[in-house]
Amino acid sequence: MKEEQYEIKKRHSSFRFPEEVEFKDLAPIFPELFDLFMDLADQYPEDSGEEYIEMLIRLNLKDLQQNQKPIGHNREARYRLIFPIDRDRVEFFIYPRIDEDESEIDMITDEVSKFLEKEGFEHEILWNEMRFLKEEKD
Repeated sequence: MKEEQYEIKKRHSSFRFPEEVEFKDLAPIFPELFDLFMDLADQYPEDSGEEYIEMLIRLNLKDLQQNQKPIGHNREARYRLIFPIDRDRVEFFIYPRIDEDESEIDMITDEVSKFLEKEGFEHEILWNEMRFLKEEKD
C-alpha cells in the first residue's frame, strides 16, 4: 500500500502568550506591532492612510492600557488582527479574508513572531485554532 502525505493548509494563526501576560503588557509595543502587521499585510489605506492608522492604534491602545481586550477595528481588511472574546488568556489571531492561494499567512505570522521575540514576549503559534469566527456573507 502506497503511503500518501497530505499537507495541512495553514488558514490562520494564533499567538498565545503565557498565562501571566495581561493586555496592558502589550500596550508599549502595540503601535509598532500594529504598524508592522498593516505593513506586512499591505493594508495601508491609499487615502487618509496615516490618520486612519493613528486612529486605529489610539482606539486599540486605549483598551490595552485599561487592561481590556482591544476591539480590533480592522474588520474590512484583507487580513484581520483579532483578539478573541472567549479566552482566559491573552492571545490574538491573524486571519486572512482572501483566497488561500493568495494568502501570505506564513510570512506575516513569521515576521510578527520575530518582532514579539525581539521585544521579549514569549509566545506560541498555533495554526487553525479559530473555531468560532462567523463571517457575514453579503
